[in-house]
Amino acid sequence: MNRLFGKNVIKIAAPQDRKELKFEMLHDHDGFNSINVRFFNADNSPITIDFSDLAIQMLFDPDTESTSLGEFEYVKAIENGFEVCGDFGIIWVYCDSSSPKL
Repeated sequence: MNRLFGKNVIKIAAPQDRKELKFEMLHDHDGFNSINVRFFNADNSPITIDFSDLAIQMLFDPDTESTSLGEFEYVKAIENGFEVCGDFGIIWVYCDSSSPKL
């Protein structure tokens, strides 16, 4: 998971059934390769999502001349889930699994 920190987020998805929260990030700016980070429950039950200071907006990166939702800054384990932080804000995901594993 550490190799993903600092990558630019291009998509955040939480399906209506709340089975997962997924972040898609640029892995390689030249080839537009992406990598996903998923948060979910191993038994496929719905997850709970809460947030603080959520600001989903397009940001321009002059170094790569690209636009994204900002950087994926860190993920840390919290009681019953994970704290996800990035330029988009802080999201608490209450679930038991992540892929890749934290």
